[in-house]
Amino acid sequence: MDKAKATDVIALSIKPIYAIAILSGEKTVEFRKNGIPLDIKTIVLYATQPEQRIVGYFDVKRCEVDHPSVLWEKYGDCGHISFDDFNSYYKGKSSGKCFIVETAYKFKVPVPLSKCKSFTSSPQSFAYLFKSEWKNIKRKKIEAYF
Repeated sequence: MDKAKATDVIALSIKPIYAIAILSGEKTVEFRKNGIPLDIKTIVLYATQPEQRIVGYFDVKRCEVDHPSVLWEKYGDCGHISFDDFNSYYKGKSSGKCFIVETAYKFKVPVPLSKCKSFTSSPQSFAYLFKSEWKNIKRKKIEAYF
C-alpha cells in the first residue's frame, strides 16, 4: 500500500448522531475548535461508539474561522446542536471553525476500523488518509444525499 497521505482529505471522529445528521442533510455544517487545516476538501466520517465504522464522507464547500458567537449567529440553525451544547463545546475559546458541507455521501456498507490502514484507532483530532486507501474508500457503494 502506498503510504503517501492525501493532504486534502481527513477523517474525523464524530458521534453517530451527528454523522447521521450530516449524511441525511439535516446537519449542513461541522463545527470544530482544533487545528484542522483550512484547505481540507473532503472529510471522512468515522462514527464513534457504538458504531465504530467509517460511515461516509462529505465534500467541503468552504471553511470559516470566526469567534464562536459569530459562528452560532450565522450557522447555529444548520449545526444540529443545541445552544447550550455549542457554548459548552467552545467554552473559553476565542475562535472556532465551521466546515460547510457541499455534498454528503453515505456508504451502503460502512467500513470497520479493522479494515482501515490510515489510522488504527479513533482519530483524536483528525487523521490523514493514505492516498491509495482514499481511492479504495471512494469506490465503495455510496448514496448522495444532497
